[in-house]
Amino acid sequence: MEPARLHRWRAELTRTGMAINDQLTRLLAGQQVTLATLKLPHEQRPGLRPEEKLRLFLDRISRAQQRLDTPAWGRCVDCGAELPEPALDDSPWLEQCPDCEAR
Repeated sequence: MEPARLHRWRAELTRTGMAINDQLTRLLAGQQVTLATLKLPHEQRPGLRPEEKLRLFLDRISRAQQRLDTPAWGRCVDCGAELPEPALDDSPWLEQCPDCEAR
């Protein structure tokens, strides 16, 4: 992976993680938050409370940050297939390939 792209992904993970943390902090303080402006992962289960959604997303971002400088970065956590770079550009917290996500 090219260094400039890794830098962009690292910056996006940091920026998004900070935004999610801010929303979670506000929510836990009893303030109103809007999740509609956040690009939450697609597999969010219905019926989750906003706090649960934010915590799950923050966990996912943290896992992506941990994988970023390892051989696991850019690979599906289930099958090991390479993740499409355009998809990582859009969502650097992506964990699964389209086939595994569809299951």
